Amino acid sequence: MPTVQIFRNIMIGLAVTLLVCALKNYIVHLINGTYWCQYLCPSVFGWETITAIPLLEYLFQSQEWLLSSSQALLDRIITDERRLFGLLIAAPVIEEVIYRGPMYLSKKFSNRPVWWIFGAALAVLFSLSHEQYGIALLPLMVMGLYNLWLVSATRRLWPAILLHSLFNFVISSYSIYPSIWFGD
Repeated sequence: MPTVQIFRNIMIGLAVTLLVCALKNYIVHLINGTYWCQYLCPSVFGWETITAIPLLEYLFQSQEWLLSSSQALLDRIITDERRLFGLLIAAPVIEEVIYRGPMYLSKKFSNRPVWWIFGAALAVLFSLSHEQYGIALLPLMVMGLYNLWLVSATRRLWPAILLHSLFNFVISSYSIYPSIWFGD
């Protein structure tokens, strides 16, 4: 695949992921204050909310383990003075190597359904490894699946790392100066 086409696919992936972020925000706005918000709203959905369902309890325990493991690794690399480096370079490289690396190493099997099932499971683990709950997992899941497709289509890992880094850049820009999202 030519480099220009790879960059085009990365930009499409970023646009799709950001559109899903916006869709998530609109859905949360629409259901805020309803019965469904307790299950879907990112700020109130925690593992203690639905401990009665064993599968969800297991998923939340897995998420807790993933968070502590990946955070311990990132804490060794990222300090306060290197936060931007960690957010834009170290975290995307580490997370893509962990969650898309096995798929990259087995890329010759990408035409088999088992490869895609395993990749989708890694995308789920990728989304669970972030401190997000409810519908906030949707953009991370979309980015994880899109990065899986990028690895399959390009037979390279760097496009997934670049897309992840660009997504982190946009999201961190929002937290640094939120009024740019609202036209102030």
